[in-house]
Formats: sequence, structure tokens, C-alpha cells
Amino acid sequence: MPDPRYLTKSRFKLAYECETKLFYTRKKEYADQSSEDPFLRELARGGYQVGELAKYYITDNPAGVTVKETGYDEALAETLRRIQRGDRYIAEAAVKWDKCFIRIDILEIDLRQKRIKLYEVKSVSWKEGDEFFKTVQRGEKKGQTIIDGHWMDYLLDVAFQKYVVSEAYPDYSVEPFLVVVNKDATASVDGLNQFFRVRGEGNTHDVIPVPGLTREMLGEEVLITLPVNDEVEFILNGPVESEVFPGYSFPEYVRSLALAYENDTKLQRPVSEICKKCQFYTKEGESDKLRSGRDECWAEKVPVRPGVSAGPKVIELWGGKAGARSVVRELIGKSRYFLADVDKTDISDSIDDEPSGELTPAQRRWEQVRRVRLNDTGFYLDLEGLSAEMAKWRYPLHFIDFETSSPALPFTRGAHPYEGIAFQYSHHIVRSNDGGRTYTIEHRNQFLNTDRGMNPDLAFLRELMRDLSEDDGTIFRYHNHENTYLRMIGRQLASTSDQQVPDKSQLMSFIDTVTQYKDGKNLITGPRNMVDLWDLVLRYYYSPHARGSNSLKQILPAAISDSSFLRDKYSRPICGRGREVTSLNFESVVWIDERFRNDPYKTLPPVFEGYSREELDEMFDDMDELADGGAAMMAYAKLQFWETPEEQRESIRQALFKYCELDTLAMVMLWEFWANEITMKN
Repeated sequence: MPDPRYLTKSRFKLAYECETKLFYTRKKEYADQSSEDPFLRELARGGYQVGELAKYYITDNPAGVTVKETGYDEALAETLRRIQRGDRYIAEAAVKWDKCFIRIDILEIDLRQKRIKLYEVKSVSWKEGDEFFKTVQRGEKKGQTIIDGHWMDYLLDVAFQKYVVSEAYPDYSVEPFLVVVNKDATASVDGLNQFFRVRGEGNTHDVIPVPGLTREMLGEEVLITLPVNDEVEFILNGPVESEVFPGYSFPEYVRSLALAYENDTKLQRPVSEICKKCQFYTKEGESDKLRSGRDECWAEKVPVRPGVSAGPKVIELWGGKAGARSVVRELIGKSRYFLADVDKTDISDSIDDEPSGELTPAQRRWEQVRRVRLNDTGFYLDLEGLSAEMAKWRYPLHFIDFETSSPALPFTRGAHPYEGIAFQYSHHIVRSNDGGRTYTIEHRNQFLNTDRGMNPDLAFLRELMRDLSEDDGTIFRYHNHENTYLRMIGRQLASTSDQQVPDKSQLMSFIDTVTQYKDGKNLITGPRNMVDLWDLVLRYYYSPHARGSNSLKQILPAAISDSSFLRDKYSRPICGRGREVTSLNFESVVWIDERFRNDPYKTLPPVFEGYSREELDEMFDDMDELADGGAAMMAYAKLQFWETPEEQRESIRQALFKYCELDTLAMVMLWEFWANEITMKN
């Protein structure tokens, strides 16, 4: 007998994003690129450890409070048994009403006073001054009170739970609470994040407290319990914003979703810019085995103009550096659904038909559209602008890439939750005596510290300073990540004493030398401020092979497609120990191979069992500062929190070394491509 089709918390949240998704979820014939995302993402950030910690803060019996049954009927029966025997606290309590089924993180029930408190535990951070309500400042809703968008998803989750519990227990008062990470708090004990370990493989994991753990061992609280009844009532008593069910009350909306899911009815929400984040799409090589829900939606809902082939959708258009404007939303509002439908005036009235010189954001968008309309797969490179930039650079050139993490539970006493740590870097160096016409490439150094419970920031910084202080050559990063973390370590250093860190002033001076920061409206740059290759890509280089993305993991394959020089050079085994391009991790490697579609990243084995680097990185693609570091963060979390055999730990460490080396070599390859194009032009 098939499982009943209940509207659960996760399905409700999915439907609120887009009601059509209810039809695609949990169907094996449809590709789902996020089927395991929530679990792994929470493990990487420490979300499950936060859940266990909350039990020690709130309940009187953290060890025996959890309902472990997973089946609907079994979980409901066990929850009822615990209530009937008088348990005050029940974690993962199961509650069913009509066609809705929920599991509550922590349920507190008082049978005598007929009072229920439900605690929803989230690994999201909160700080003093954060507000759930806000007043709209502009637009049609100016002056209205709404829920702040950052908190809406979390409060909707709680509202759905209160609605179900109130219907299932009509004689009880229900008080909802949100338990979140208090970013203002500091840990009063060392190794707080080591008190909870992850055990298991595949899709089955448990978070296990260390033997003998007591509430006293955890020190001062780093979570905060926030009453949210006012916010939840605001949601429950107001209309739901839905294009599928306009004007519906919250109860009407829930009942409509539950009925649609039970009957497997496809709810038709109009296409919009949110389709860009839809997980129900096929990747390259999947379309012959799986169906794409996103493509089906567009085929059903979007008219195709006569004589215009569908082609790339407007949701693929790069939307960066547009401020508060949503270019894609504007285009869909004009019934421009495919890039081939877009006219130049849809982008801007002040752009050229063809680019000349540095690309503005609008010109870059038009270049993406123009090449689709012309079926032009060639690339654009502003040789004059790039040449002027390169003339400022000093050899040797240094290319660096960091891998970082920001665990919810702090490593050390005095640290804040989500205080970032830098645990790895790779460093390539290019030497030349003739301005880059001839050069050597060396994988100069690497750093990795994955010791459990240790904050590696100072060791990381000292090693990096030693690496980069041997000369005054130009330093390169890709995007803001490296600058952000060095500034963060600098702020951590500022709060220490000279006795704690004897070389504090030297380290802080080094950070100021190679970074930039804002002082009010003024940008302060160090004398060796790192050059951002991402910024140079935006201004000087466009490749249709990147499909609107400017991520390094997309730009490198695009550059390889555009450069016969790179394809010829790196399709040979010239990289390895003692070879033309030296390596610290490979004896011999061919980076460009048609078997891997000429993508060097696809030549490496998974760093995390069962998932490619691309899949893991995409789990965190909404975190801009992570800079393609999802796979590394997952691997680091496994080394920190998993009960992992030493042999497997070493395998993960070696994989991390290889991936980080490729990241800095990718930057070198991008430089080589540009330098070669300039040389050929001259």
C-alpha cells in the first residue's frame, strides 16, 4: 500500500515557493537537483548540532526525548504514547490533522493547563536589533507592515505548524517559539562544536552527543528562544500572496495545497524569475533518462512567437550589478520569455549594437542576448583594456584561493557563532623576466589544517604572510572571498592582546597591505591590494559558453572552449612534480580531456562520497561569499564532525589539496589565455 500523500512542512514550504513544484516533488521520473540538499547543507553549517544543543537547553531529558520512528503511523503512535504517559517534552513529535502531517522539533505539552509550546529550531543567526516586522518604504505597499523577507520562510514554517497543532488539539492554547543561533553570544567553553558528532553513511545519519555530556559542560547559551506568536498570528490571519490562489486565507490556502497534493493535481503558477532557482531541471546527460519539470512548465505556459525558436530562457540572463532592479522580472513582464525575444531597448537605451572597450553591466547583458540572436559562439575580449591593466602588474604573479567554513557552534572560548575560519589555501606563482612573453608556472605552496576543534586562522595567516612577503609581486584573487576573510581575521586579531598574539601588529599590517575596505563611503586599498580576476572578467571578457555565469568553475571551461592555446597546452601531461607546470599533489595529470568535456574539474574524483563537486557547490550557491566552496566546506565538516576512519580522513585531505590546487591553476590558465590573446594581437 503506498504511503499517504500528506502535506508536510517541507512540501508546504516547497509549494509556497512555487505551487507547481508540489506536482514534481518525489517523483522518480523528474530530475531533482536538490533532493538531498537540506540534509547535507544543515550538516555542513552545523544545523543538526544546533538541533541537538537546543534539546539540552530546553528539555529536562535530552537523551530520551526524541521520537525516532520514521513512518507516519509509527511516529504518531509513539508521540501519542508519550503524551498519555505524561511526558512534558517530546522532540520530533508527530502531529496529524486532516491531510497535513508535521514533525515538531520540540513540543512542550501541559496536560493540566491544556497548553502547548512548539519550538522550531533553526540554524539561522539572529543579532540584537533584528526585527521580524518591517514597514514598506516604497512602491504600491508603501507604509504597510509586512514580515521581513529574510525571516518569512522561517515564520511560515512555524505558522503552518501552529495551524496544524491548533486544529489537532482544539482545546489547547498553542504558543510558538523560534530557537535560533545568537550571533551576539560568545562561547564560554572550548570545543563546543565537538560535543556533537555525526555517525552514519549514505542517507542515514545520526547526531550523537559525546558520552556523559551534561548541560553544565555546554557553558553559557549560544542559542536564543524568541516568542513569535504575534508574527505567526499576522500570517495566519492575513491573506496569502499567491497567483494560483489569490486572496485566499491561510487555512484555505493550506487546504487547497493539501487537496492538490493528495490528488496529484498540477497547480499552474505563471513562470517568473523564481524559475531560475527551480531544482526540477535536467543537467547535461540527464535528459534521456529524466524529465525536466522546469522545461515542461515553460512549454505549457509560455507562447513561442512564430519563427522564433525557444532556445535559452531569459532566466539564464546575467542579472548582476543591477541594484534593486530585477532585469529578468521586467523582461517576463513584457512577455519576453526567451533570449531571442529580447530587444536592445529591453536592456537599455544607451548601449551599442556591438561592444567596444570595457563592458558595462548593461552591455554585458546585451552581448549575451546578441550572440544568442545571431547564433554566435565567439567570445569578446577587450584587448586594449586588459593590456592597460596588465601593464600595472609586477612579476612574479601570485594566485591564491581560500577554503573556509563558518560553523554555527564556535570552536573556542570567546568566539561567536558563525565566526568564520580559514582552513586551507593554495598558491601558484608565475615568474617572468620579459613582462610575461616567456614565463614559468609553479605550484608554490599550500596550507591545510583540519585538526578537530582547532581554529587554524593564525597558523593560516602566518603561513600566507610568509608566502607572499618574499617579493612585491601582484596578488590575484577571484571575487571577494579572500578579501572578506582576511578582513574578518583582522577584526578577530584586533580584539586580542599583544601577549596573546605577539606578532599581532605584523599580521594586521600584512592584512591591510593586501586588502581593501570601506571607511564610510571611501574605499581604502592597500599598496598590494589583491587584483580581482572576477572583476576583470565582468569588464573585459564575455564567453557564451559560460551561459551567463561568471563563476570560476564556469569561466574556466568557457576559456578553454575559447582558447586553442589552452587546449593544446593542457591536453598534454605537462603538469606534475618536476614537470613544466609544477604540482605539489600530482605526479602527472592531463587537465583537458574530451572524455570529461574538456572541463578540468570533471577529471577529479568526488571529494565527498556520492556527490560531485559541482553538486555540492550548488547547494550553497545562494551564499555569494562562499565562492564555489560548498564541496570543500562539506569535506571540512566531515573531517570535523563525522566519526570518520583515519584512512578515509586522509583520502579527503588529499582530495582537498587537489581541488584547491586546481582552483589557483584555473586562475593561472585564465591569465595565460588573456596574455596569449594580447601577444597574438600585437
